Amino acid sequence: MSDVTRVEDLLPDDERRRLDECAREPIHVPGAVQPHGVLLAADPVTHEVLQVSANCSRLLSGPPEVVLGQHLEVVIGKGPSRRLRTGPTAAADDAVSAFRARIDGRGVDVVAHEAGGPLVVEIERSTAASPDRLLADLHAGMRRLSRCETVEELRTAAAQQVRHLTGFERVMVYHFHPDGHGEVVAEDRSGQLEPYLGLHYPASDIPAQARRLYVLQPSRMIVLADEGPAELVTSGPVGGQVPLDLSLAQLRAVSPHHEKFMRNMGIGASLSLPVVHDGQLIGMISCGDRTARHVPHPLRRVCEFLAQQLTARLTGLQETQRLRRRLEVQHLRTRLVEQMVGSDDVAEGLTRGEVTVLDLVPADGAVICLEEEFTALGTTPPQPQVQAVVDRLRSGAGGDLPLVTDALPTDHPELAGLLPAAAGLVLVPFGSDRDYVAWFRREVDQSVDWLGDQSPLNRETPLSPRNSFSAWRQSVSGRCLPWDPVEVSEAEELRRDIDAVLLRRAESRLAHLGLHDALTGLPNRRLLMDRLEHALHRHARGTSVALLFIDLDRFKLVNDSFGHDVGDNLLIHAAHRISQVARATDTVARLGGDEFMVLCEDTDAAVAEAIAQRIVDAFQQPAEVDGRELRITASIGVTLAHQHHRPADLLREADTAMYLAKELGRNRASRFEAGLRYQALRHLDVEQALRRGLEHGELAVHYQPVIDVSTGRLHGAEALLRWNRPGIGPVPPDQFIPLAEETGFIVPLGEWVLGEALHQLGEWKGRNLLPSGFRMAVNLSPQQLGAALLTSVERAIGDNDLSPAELSLEITETTLMSERSNMSEAVHALASLGANLSIDDFGTGYSSLAHLRHLPVHQLKVDRSFVSGTEAGSRDAALIAAVCGLAQEFGLSCVAEGVESAEELQLVADLGCGYAQGFHIGRPTSAAVFAARWMGDQAGSEHPQS
Repeated sequence: MSDVTRVEDLLPDDERRRLDECAREPIHVPGAVQPHGVLLAADPVTHEVLQVSANCSRLLSGPPEVVLGQHLEVVIGKGPSRRLRTGPTAAADDAVSAFRARIDGRGVDVVAHEAGGPLVVEIERSTAASPDRLLADLHAGMRRLSRCETVEELRTAAAQQVRHLTGFERVMVYHFHPDGHGEVVAEDRSGQLEPYLGLHYPASDIPAQARRLYVLQPSRMIVLADEGPAELVTSGPVGGQVPLDLSLAQLRAVSPHHEKFMRNMGIGASLSLPVVHDGQLIGMISCGDRTARHVPHPLRRVCEFLAQQLTARLTGLQETQRLRRRLEVQHLRTRLVEQMVGSDDVAEGLTRGEVTVLDLVPADGAVICLEEEFTALGTTPPQPQVQAVVDRLRSGAGGDLPLVTDALPTDHPELAGLLPAAAGLVLVPFGSDRDYVAWFRREVDQSVDWLGDQSPLNRETPLSPRNSFSAWRQSVSGRCLPWDPVEVSEAEELRRDIDAVLLRRAESRLAHLGLHDALTGLPNRRLLMDRLEHALHRHARGTSVALLFIDLDRFKLVNDSFGHDVGDNLLIHAAHRISQVARATDTVARLGGDEFMVLCEDTDAAVAEAIAQRIVDAFQQPAEVDGRELRITASIGVTLAHQHHRPADLLREADTAMYLAKELGRNRASRFEAGLRYQALRHLDVEQALRRGLEHGELAVHYQPVIDVSTGRLHGAEALLRWNRPGIGPVPPDQFIPLAEETGFIVPLGEWVLGEALHQLGEWKGRNLLPSGFRMAVNLSPQQLGAALLTSVERAIGDNDLSPAELSLEITETTLMSERSNMSEAVHALASLGANLSIDDFGTGYSSLAHLRHLPVHQLKVDRSFVSGTEAGSRDAALIAAVCGLAQEFGLSCVAEGVESAEELQLVADLGCGYAQGFHIGRPTSAAVFAARWMGDQAGSEHPQS
């Protein structure tokens, strides 16, 4: 069955009344909880219990009157209470703390959060499920989902996997349509249950207010019980009599309407796992069982991770399908353009070639009116009828143009009388006032299969849930099959193409190809410079002009790792992303390589910077190219034309601003300022001096100690590059390392540091100065992670008679995650060699458990930004504790960077960090000074320093 647009129009007016009623229901402050668990509300500072559910004696040692007013430590025990004081809820209002505990001898799951008010603590009876078993199930489920190649296969696999984990009788995957109604798009069920696959259900089943709560919570467990909800009991006014907000509470009581809905469906328990993308609820995994089945919190967390994996894979596959479809339709449009360019008659090029406008937008017929010449293709209404509709639209009486409708009698009854044979119409104007292209579709009888009869006969009252949920079919008339949004978009783009061809219809096809990039189809440098020159002439008459220079960050890694075919496909993908977010009046061009330009007219500085930011944002999502997920970002330079600017001047300024964006960390836009010209010359001077410095011995490697915090003994050293430039003195690393990365000089520079550090390590080892387990840490740039790195490491280790285990290679978290597709092979090869891998600056990127589990990582280094100035109980302290706990769970060691005081050293030790480095412990020094200070080598230096 084909999808039908605006399904809510097919339902009775009572549906809107039900939605209004749902919007007024206080489902976030119900004043009660489900009886299978216990809820406490405590003062976030004093931890005095302010509210408690009436059933508290079910899991606690006393009734409400005993629990109220007590300290949490008395109610739930010292251990759980301590976890709540030091867990995530102590550091962030919107964080959630979850752990297993024992209260009064019972094994329980504890979940707590703060939401700008009391500390809410939820307690449920736990099971003896093995964490290893849960982790294995999660791993297996994520692997299965990652192998799915289509949206349908992915949804089905998610339903099967969640049902396998939970044991529920039915698991469905919902898709929410833009109008709010839902559809069951995948299902796994017991053979005794009737199928729901393909059925639709109204928006009031999951109204807007409930959807907002689903966005806040990764899961929602409902267990229906005979005893009803447990009311919240309080000893006095709380929060100025404001009801307790249970929006984030897992135990939040069930809406009476929803409970009635579940009982009518014969459901005793449900588990809902929202599918959320960009803050919008786009779908849901819904589990139902006829018994009052309870899913413990750890298993719910596993299911939540699978739902998140479904979301990531689903949006990725849908984006890939959309891009693939757009590329297919754009290819058709390109062929149409080629036919128009190669023909003296534009209409003939659109209707008589190998490809026609009916290939671009499938329909029963199409007409083209050009210079009052009427060309028809397929089955179309008579010319006078079509022209009458166009004239009415031109007069403003029938709506705006372009016009797109698949229900002409409903959407435009004033036009339907003029076109009695058409139910669907796409009409796009071009050229002069009377030129247009239009597509027509006949009425097609359709049907919608509903989950339960939607008529009032199936409800006790108009506002009640449905009594029966058997499939109910509704016939739909007065509509055609819906138009494909991609096809309609390309039809509108065709208007620009026709306009362009009409302006240049005397030009040959060869001339057209000579002005466009063969790979992406974008204007090339020649056409850009021509348009830029004309734009500057208009600028002299008062039209504002801006130029954006776009360079893809680390694109060379893609070509080096996967070959130029993948690189070319990624460039095509990038060209489409830029074109999609640029304005229709802008010129998007490709200069060559991975460099693109956008020429904007009638644009002030704010608009130009907004366009640049849209382009930066467009590259935040990964691109799936040839079956690979690639992450690539863009650095953009923005400049505005001023008096006497020449095209070359504007191009050079935009290029300079782009390099500033790269210096500031890439993945951003920077605007050209007059001072940048001097900065560009200064960077060139630093680059050339750095290359000379390596040749002339101006560079040196210094070593910073890493200690075992429990003993204070030396554990290792980090090799750090230093440059003493003649005539200037020490140059800070942040002034030359980023420049070396931009120019590619970081590769030979990094190889030199690696050789120097391992040579020094071998020399210390030969003199028996190294303590047991000593490791030399060397930082790696992402540009070094190529095929040659493994050879360099093997050679340096062999030349210095070292073991690979004595080397620790550090890669920043952001680099490792953003480039993981490119770097995976190199990282695993280094691990196979036996070298240790350390993730540097951990906490500043966006690592996920899934990636961390599959990387051969040995160590996490907590970024100095979280350590410096940290105090006990702060958010940074909570993050350090979380990282240390994560490292312990994965069997990794943990190093705190940037320790600058004895208090900070004691704090990281208390938080469970095994190792530390920083100025308080020791500054980076020469090899001789390091050996004297830390290895007792008095012959190494006469002036040891700490």
